Amino acid sequence: MNDSLDDNSLVKIRDIILTHTGILFDELHVNDLVRHISSACTDLKISKKSCIEQIEDSSFLSIFLEILVNYITIGETYFFRDKNLFIYLRDILLPDLIQKRRRENKLYLRFWSAACSSGEEPYSLAMLLRYLLIDIDDWDIFLMATDINQNILNRAREGIYSRWSFRNDPIIPTDLYFSKILDNQVKLDDIIRNMVRFEKVNLVRDTSFSHGFGPSSLDLVLCRNVLMYFSQDKSHEVVTHLVNSLRIGGYLIVSPQEIGIIQGQDTRIVHEGSVFLHERVIPGAGAGRKDSSCSSPGKDVTSEFSLSSETIDAEDIEDFGYDDKSHEDIFKNWTKPEINLPGADIQEDENKEINQQIIEDRPNEAIQIINNSETDNFLQEIMEMEGAIRSYAGNGEYEKALGWSDRLIAIDVLNPRPYLLKAAVFDEQGLYEHSLQLLRQSLYASHDYLPAHLAIAGIYSKTGKPDLARHHYKLAIGILETKDEDIILEETEGIPAQKMKDMINQLLEG
Repeated sequence: MNDSLDDNSLVKIRDIILTHTGILFDELHVNDLVRHISSACTDLKISKKSCIEQIEDSSFLSIFLEILVNYITIGETYFFRDKNLFIYLRDILLPDLIQKRRRENKLYLRFWSAACSSGEEPYSLAMLLRYLLIDIDDWDIFLMATDINQNILNRAREGIYSRWSFRNDPIIPTDLYFSKILDNQVKLDDIIRNMVRFEKVNLVRDTSFSHGFGPSSLDLVLCRNVLMYFSQDKSHEVVTHLVNSLRIGGYLIVSPQEIGIIQGQDTRIVHEGSVFLHERVIPGAGAGRKDSSCSSPGKDVTSEFSLSSETIDAEDIEDFGYDDKSHEDIFKNWTKPEINLPGADIQEDENKEINQQIIEDRPNEAIQIINNSETDNFLQEIMEMEGAIRSYAGNGEYEKALGWSDRLIAIDVLNPRPYLLKAAVFDEQGLYEHSLQLLRQSLYASHDYLPAHLAIAGIYSKTGKPDLARHHYKLAIGILETKDEDIILEETEGIPAQKMKDMINQLLEG
């Protein structure tokens, strides 16, 4: 019996998902949508045809969406994700806020981790607060964490994690908060778990939910790596709700790929190295920019590899990721390193030793030298890290390769190349969905980044999705047509633009 979904049925379910969750499945993700529907129908023990026949029934729709959401909203997260952000929270934002509240004799803090997934983000905040507040028992701390996925919230409440959740080096001592249990897992101590209140919240529909303090009362809202999946209208509505939850002077933090979504909602951008925040301002005051020095005595707080703070005007980023401007045009006032350029003052003996260790598949020794290096050549350090990551992956040490990929991403979150490198590590393990997610992030950073389009096309080709592969090959052709024929493009193994275009055309004709 044919149990496939016709186009009209797919459009119907797609529109229902958009209405109820704000998540938009475009034409490139039709296969993902079909897979999620099939999984939900399997759980319900019904056919897809039966699902469509019952979809108008409100009781069935409620149950169906509950299960479907569990499949379409499983996110990737880990403790202290985006190390630079958490270092900034640790060294600047939270100490300043705590000091201000002490002066006012108002010992309270109000935080919201929206779309919290399996809980690593709010628990990271909880551990950070316990680290900063010696007298934490005297404080009234409200730390709410919400998600639309009930299953993943249940996991978050349990506080049980595998090594995969610890891909970033902790920025504070955390061992005393975890105890080992069976199967290489650890359980979070109740002293941290009890600091976080988990609730099921649909960001699109639950815009009037109460957290007990009324509107405009929160100090900090984190909503990272979720707005990008909403339609433009829905994301604007959600951002308005998030901003309205903040007090004047409170901060909304989204992922760097999402900063262009926040436009005209009475916020101004605060730029601290590679960290971007949106500060709520008095309504009508207008958006602006606030740049400040992000340094503690003797060291830039963002990290030992951090970039210096540069000026980015709000108008330079308001359309980030949503039009056809190039990455370089949008960030024309930001000087960032070109990874593929050689350094001018390389310490030759040290670099030869590092390169030799990478060639000999000894990345641990190479990383040790990089960590202890006194060279101020930033570009060389980046290239050495890339070599070590490739070496780890080549040796099958994927967790180390991924960990250092995250560190490389944190150095410059708006550079598409580190995402490509991490995607290659996932690709090598056959984790194609994870790889595609990273490649899409690469394209959020630079929509015309040729290597990402080629990598996506390659994954779709080998996973039996030729139409999607052709789409990205055609996008690659469009990019190549804007280049000089003889130019050698990044990550193309020395192939000139015209030769690469000819090779892709052959694939499209095949």
